[in-house]
Amino acid sequence: MINQLLKGLVDLIYGTRRVRRKYQLDNPTEKVFAADACKGIMTTSNQDIQHGLDWMISQRAVIMLTNKKIVCGKWTILLDNIISIQLLKINSLLGGGQVLKIQTKEGKNYQFGMQLNPEWTNQQVLQLTLEKGQIKHSPLSVIIRLAAIGCLIYWFYESFIQN
Repeated sequence: MINQLLKGLVDLIYGTRRVRRKYQLDNPTEKVFAADACKGIMTTSNQDIQHGLDWMISQRAVIMLTNKKIVCGKWTILLDNIISIQLLKINSLLGGGQVLKIQTKEGKNYQFGMQLNPEWTNQQVLQLTLEKGQIKHSPLSVIIRLAAIGCLIYWFYESFIQN
């Protein structure tokens, strides 16, 4: 239930329905099978999913799967150009999510993080490899988390213990 609420909220913020409708009107020869609000990054290799600077400055857009391509913001990936594609289900403090990992013939690697959406697992266009994924922490991510915890401890000490 929390997953559905979060997905609805994120889709509302990104305007997923509006973007999907506009795309279908502008491209009548294509059918959209899945659409989702997402964060996307391009990586240099087929690397594991990890927290880090890439995700902080990632492209935020609506990702759409059509019968011809995957479109996300400034990126267009033709289905014929995909070598491998995985959908990794992940868990976090705020519910479940999924990351779509794509490798292309040009050597480009993409990762798209989104809320859980059965449109992606039920679609029949792609031969997705479904896996359970885990997010790793980059050194930068660990440092930022430790600094945030330190700030909270200091604030708690100053506000409640010292007085």
